[in-house]
Amino acid sequence: KKKEAVDAMGISMALVIAGSLSLAGALSSTGAGEMIGGFVSNFAHSVGGNSYIVGFIFFIFPFALTQFMLNRATMLIFHPIAIATCASIGANPVGLMILIQAACLSAYMTPMATAAVPYLMSYGGYDQKSMIKQSLPLAIICCIVSVGWIMTLYPLQ
Repeated sequence: KKKEAVDAMGISMALVIAGSLSLAGALSSTGAGEMIGGFVSNFAHSVGGNSYIVGFIFFIFPFALTQFMLNRATMLIFHPIAIATCASIGANPVGLMILIQAACLSAYMTPMATAAVPYLMSYGGYDQKSMIKQSLPLAIICCIVSVGWIMTLYPLQ
């Protein structure tokens, strides 16, 4: 069954998946992911701990990074940053942890975000432009609703 699935997928989608995994590994092993995470943490400190601004930061940056890196790897980078940020401002990290999960799991605009996207693109006949065009409105809604709801329930105090 495994060979049948790979044969049905086609070489172009197999190459996209292999390239996505390679890029994710490179971002993780070179420290680029940690560098991005450090920038996010510094920016969160500069806004004085405003729950909604910090929540927006901790949604947007993981969401954007997940477009080029696997979602699980991005979560592993940003969870410790959220905990350290909250520890430094004396806040509860639960809200930020939930936002990171929501951001990483709602990132599906590119084939690198999650392994299901290349399959969807192949079987549905979608190209990258159409994926972004169809996903952007929902991504904006997910961001606004997630940050608004989660930071209201779990504010940084």
